Amino acid sequence: MKSLGKKVSEVKKRLKRKFKWLKEEREKIQKMKVENPRINVKKKVVYNNSSKQLSDEQIELLSMGLNFGVAPRRFPLVEYVTATEVLCQRLEEMGDSESVEKARAIRSEVFIQLKRSHKMVLRSNLTDRQRKILNDLKADDSIVICPADKGKAVVVEDRDTYIAKTIDQIHEGDYVVTERSEKAILRSLHRKIVDQLVDMGIKDFKEQRQLTVTGPVLASMALLIKVHKKNFPGRAYVSQIDDPSYKLCKELTEILNPIDEKGESFIRDTYHFKEMLDAVKIEEGCIIGTLDIIGMFPNVPVQKTLEVVREKLETDDSLKSRTKWEVKDIMKLLEISVETYFKTIDGKIYFQRDGLPIGKSISKPLAGIYMHWFEETHIFKEDGEFSNNIVFWKRQMDDIFFVWKGSKEELELFVWKLNGIENRIQFTLQVEEGGFLPFLDVGITKLNGSMVTKIYRKPTHTQQYIHWNSNHPKNMLLGVLKGLIHRAHMLCDLKEDLLEELDLLKNVFISNGYPEKLVSKTITESWPRETLKAVLKGVQQDVEVENPKDYFEVLHAPYVKGFSEGLQRRLRRLGIGFVPKKKETFYTNLCRLKCRVSFEERKDVIYSIPCKTCGIRYIGETGQHFCDRRSQHQRDVRNRKKTNGFYAHLDKNEGHELDWENASFIDSERFWKGRKVKESLYISAQNPSKVVDAKVILNLEKGLELDPMWGFFNEQFRRTMEEKIPMGAKL
Repeated sequence: MKSLGKKVSEVKKRLKRKFKWLKEEREKIQKMKVENPRINVKKKVVYNNSSKQLSDEQIELLSMGLNFGVAPRRFPLVEYVTATEVLCQRLEEMGDSESVEKARAIRSEVFIQLKRSHKMVLRSNLTDRQRKILNDLKADDSIVICPADKGKAVVVEDRDTYIAKTIDQIHEGDYVVTERSEKAILRSLHRKIVDQLVDMGIKDFKEQRQLTVTGPVLASMALLIKVHKKNFPGRAYVSQIDDPSYKLCKELTEILNPIDEKGESFIRDTYHFKEMLDAVKIEEGCIIGTLDIIGMFPNVPVQKTLEVVREKLETDDSLKSRTKWEVKDIMKLLEISVETYFKTIDGKIYFQRDGLPIGKSISKPLAGIYMHWFEETHIFKEDGEFSNNIVFWKRQMDDIFFVWKGSKEELELFVWKLNGIENRIQFTLQVEEGGFLPFLDVGITKLNGSMVTKIYRKPTHTQQYIHWNSNHPKNMLLGVLKGLIHRAHMLCDLKEDLLEELDLLKNVFISNGYPEKLVSKTITESWPRETLKAVLKGVQQDVEVENPKDYFEVLHAPYVKGFSEGLQRRLRRLGIGFVPKKKETFYTNLCRLKCRVSFEERKDVIYSIPCKTCGIRYIGETGQHFCDRRSQHQRDVRNRKKTNGFYAHLDKNEGHELDWENASFIDSERFWKGRKVKESLYISAQNPSKVVDAKVILNLEKGLELDPMWGFFNEQFRRTMEEKIPMGAKL
């Protein structure tokens, strides 16, 4: 306790000095406000490379950023009820009385708030004119709208040009067009995973589901356009979501990450890099520089990487604390996971023969482990030719920062020899200019034997952050500003750089629609908070954290301005957090970078199929492709399966015919429990009584058991269904 008391006393003294300095800095800021009127920080956001002439209104809309959230047109009642039931049922499954009581309280609170507000008129954050512009851009199939590689710019390309740039990227890598059908590839990969899991003793279907994907799809390749380079080339990446190895890769990534993080050159993030940089002292004549690994992921040799990974796993003493799997089984699963097929926007299917795909979760630790081996073998060797020249060497993925003791000629020779080791792994060199060098988002300057840092932005950075009018909670929007303020305090060593960065942030956020007074207040109030953080650094482990705000359980639901804030406050009293569920944005509306999915291939849907004769409908849900689920129903009818609602209806109503071709999708939900809840809500809305009535619905059961209180909203749920059922069809 004495030790802690002494530290607290030291903290108080340091705080007094800091606050005196703070007062002086505030006076400087006030002086800067008078002497330096606000500058225009707006930069080019939209790069129109297409043959389409964009109007000023279209450019203005796109300049709001692809992350701009569009407010819902009507209250998302089904989403809130679903989120509440998913949360409450998870609590009830815990079994203890406290969790069950909490679930009851949450249901009651959410129900009261929804009952009061579900008919509220929602204000749009887009004008009618802006909605029309958005819909016009969305309907134009001749162009492709996509994000830039860096800087948050928006790029518009002709569709043909975009496809041509995709093909250019494919030609640069080790890819080949495959003649195999998509279904055959998916079946093969899924079977390989299941067979391996069975060999490992994982035979239970529920356990297998944790590592396999229901209704798998092929990964898709898309491009991010490099607006900072000549002719605007693309950077290819693969979206792995729901491909056969998606869940498996996540599990393997957790196993391999600690090995990657043990590497001598590993950088966790910018703050980690800054900590390491502060400890480095450089002598007169030392050179600071960076190396970029050209196309690292697609050029990493897979077989050598797997050999290195096996060696690392076999010598990893902590492996058994992370997984029960044997090394040989992990390696077999890795071999399956790196087998990558993907589809491009024009529907062609390619196989990657070597290298790792950018975007696949397992690629990061695999590439990191390979590069650590490369560095250990060819760079960090004590008896290496250049070992005495390397003072400092750290790498984040394909970006390397180093301090070199020696001449520039020796450095260039070193890089030349590096490039001769593995012809697929090539480096490009950049050295300081005038003692300054950018790395990641940090500008580094040599000063008096050490390196001082400040915030660095590339010339193509758009100064674009989430717009104030975006459909996001205001505390989340302010959190972006506060995060950047914290970054400025952490990374800016010199006072003048910090003041300049804070002044820039003020102008940037005002230009992004944030109220000027609120921005100024947030920056002003940040000084004592950031000063305290800096002072307490190093003794924070001894200081008790007051008012912790971490929640073990959260409600995931769409943000509704004027409603979600009040609900969040009430849930907080119950120890429940609120996390806004990502819904409609400019990106979801405009960036169609994947091959279009047909009606038949849709998955994760709540569907409805009618009887052609009487119009009575069946309501179901599926995580499979809809065509597969429908085929299962049809097979059950042919086999006269009495537990199938379709067959039961035909058996009791001779001459009736099912209208398989006029199925409708009522809703969608990615997660199984959420789909089950939505299915039950719609079934109950159609059949409110406790007993299933064959005269109003084809289902034999009502689905997941839900709290009866939600029946209050049946009229609204029916209205939602009516909007999705084709006109003239009977509900």
